[in-house]
Amino acid sequence: MITSYFDYKEKIVFSQEKANKVALADGEHSRATLWCLLPGQHIHPHVHAGDHTWVVLEGDGNFLSGEDKIAVAPGTVLVAEAGDSHGIENTGSLGLVFVSVSAG
Repeated sequence: MITSYFDYKEKIVFSQEKANKVALADGEHSRATLWCLLPGQHIHPHVHAGDHTWVVLEGDGNFLSGEDKIAVAPGTVLVAEAGDSHGIENTGSLGLVFVSVSAG
């Protein structure tokens, strides 16, 4: 993977149908994705073999893990280790944007 940098705001793309996934980088051991969710959209809790780190950049919502809901806002950093259930919902009135860095 070649080192890259950019302004995430130039990469934001929302979809009326579902949460939108924008690929930022894809390396041998990790990948970075920008997720863009309109109000009311969500990513159902799910499990992966690798670790995930999410950094909320814009908007408000809830991190979903099992039965738990944890409020998130810009600046929130979430870490889901391999095998941990994780999802998110946009509960705000504006778009929810976060970066996901996945390893494994």
